[in-house]
Amino acid sequence: MIETYKRTELSKLREACGFQFSKALGQNFLVDRNIIEKILDGADVSETDDIIEIGAGAGALTVPLARRARFVYAVEIDRRIIPMLRLAAEGLDNVEIVHADFLLLDPRTLTERYKLIGNLPYSITTPILARAIEGRGAGMPERMVFMVQKEVGERLLAPPGSRTYGAISVLVQYYCAAERICDVSREVFVPKPNVDSMVIRFTPYNDLADDPEIAREMFRIVKAGFGMRRKTLRNSLGRLGYTEGTLLAALEAIGIDPARRAETLGARDYYTLAKTLMNGMCGKL
Repeated sequence: MIETYKRTELSKLREACGFQFSKALGQNFLVDRNIIEKILDGADVSETDDIIEIGAGAGALTVPLARRARFVYAVEIDRRIIPMLRLAAEGLDNVEIVHADFLLLDPRTLTERYKLIGNLPYSITTPILARAIEGRGAGMPERMVFMVQKEVGERLLAPPGSRTYGAISVLVQYYCAAERICDVSREVFVPKPNVDSMVIRFTPYNDLADDPEIAREMFRIVKAGFGMRRKTLRNSLGRLGYTEGTLLAALEAIGIDPARRAETLGARDYYTLAKTLMNGMCGKL
């Protein structure tokens, strides 16, 4: 095995394999053991865990994960880097390298119970998060620890009413408890990106017993609200198909002023509104 979180080892491996970084794939490799330990500790990785790693790259996380976990499925989309990853993980019998796009992968084909870990490419952080947590009916991970662009992380953690609170904030906070583990300087990556990062832990709510149909309607409402976030709820939700009287009655019933805007409602507010609309005050045209 090769410890590619060390700059010298990564450089030697790249040279041996003739590998060139891809900006299109957002390839910035972590070279800091301290941050890696924080990621593993944040996920509480133990010898009973199966880990699915998104974007394994050159194996900087893969090898330390394999030393702690029962098994690691290292998912990597870039065929060019697979030889590097194989060399880095050589000799580890609890690592399977999976050449695949995580957005097209059903995790259940790998393992039923797992934790999800990764240094996410900045350009597809939101789709990956949505893919991971909206598949709740198919089985969510026990825990997720992701490194994301700091600006994105601020949005994911933003409370209602804040400038950075948005639809993705609602999605994440509806399904998970999310917390910041640490900030990460751009200086600990090769090549150095133009932004700093953040490591966030997401712990799914296992006791969430909400109706999936209501949840789907809830996110239709969220999308409409944030699609016109400068408008009041009365105006931004008016295009959903509910009569104005029905919408106003539902808002009044749950104590929400129709003059409020989308960014002032929390995830449970949205669910309660969807439930109220669907349970009778809720005739659609």
